[in-house]
Amino acid sequence: MTRYARHTGTVLAVSLAIAAGNVGHGAEAATNTGAAPSSPTSPRTRMLVVTGLGGEAEYARAFAAQGEASARNARAPGTEVTLLTDGDATREAIRDALVGIAKQSAQADAVIVQLYGHGTFDGEHFRFNVPGPDPTAADLAAWLAPVTARRQLVVIATSASGAAQEPLHQEGRTVITATRHGRERDASLFGGFWADALDAPGADIDKDRRISAEEAFRFAERAVAGFYEDQQLMVTEHPRLEGDAGLFIVGRIAPSERVEPRVVHLASRVEELTNAIDALKADRRVLTDDDYFTRLQDLLMELATVDQQLKAHQQNPDEGDAPFTEDVDR
Repeated sequence: MTRYARHTGTVLAVSLAIAAGNVGHGAEAATNTGAAPSSPTSPRTRMLVVTGLGGEAEYARAFAAQGEASARNARAPGTEVTLLTDGDATREAIRDALVGIAKQSAQADAVIVQLYGHGTFDGEHFRFNVPGPDPTAADLAAWLAPVTARRQLVVIATSASGAAQEPLHQEGRTVITATRHGRERDASLFGGFWADALDAPGADIDKDRRISAEEAFRFAERAVAGFYEDQQLMVTEHPRLEGDAGLFIVGRIAPSERVEPRVVHLASRVEELTNAIDALKADRRVLTDDDYFTRLQDLLMELATVDQQLKAHQQNPDEGDAPFTEDVDR
């Protein structure tokens, strides 16, 4: 299910420019003058990206590039990314990173785990190939068990990864795997196409300049099928998605225009509001209609106010720092 478009192109262009570092000189100073501090209760996205063993140099380079693309395209205000690669991507390091995320995350947060590399399935356990002992799907499930975030996404872009679906299944958790089941053991193409989707305009179905996990999955799924069709080869992998992938932002399309540093604080607020709307959507089933729509209206009204401030700055760029108005006249 593709999420609804949440705010206008003006707001998104500014926010994406901040995430990509495409701002004018002096952005750090501008952030400290008039910027609205992040609320400690604002929903955040906590992401772990891991690249496993490649075996051959070609695979090692590809997996490293996929992990770097995932981390780079996810970074934005309100998002914390941990990237483990090469010798640092051990079973113990993955466990420790997830333990840390479990301690830091709140119910309203989103937790995303992305694994790139090779996987194996012995008929009983899926294993992710890393230096030293390989973690199993059961290990990942155990390490994620203490996480209280109601929105969880696990992406396993490896061979045989479909075998991890059942061990990782949990209410509120979306699981994406490169293969349908553990018997699809050939090296997977899915991870490369998934990484390509994270900043691809062609993946942005709703044209909001953000790539949801749903959009990235559909892009990669089509690309995998297209590859085998073009090469006239037997299809050896069938990507699988279980859950609501539309609740997660995994990539962004950088704007072409530079953004004035004086509006950095507005862009940060956009990310906070967007995360809050995602969290509210995840809680929809446990809220009354009145509570849900009242909260949604409040968030959208503030988002509209921020958008008006950005547009006013665009029309009158010489009037000084863009203000931040926290109180919305409802």
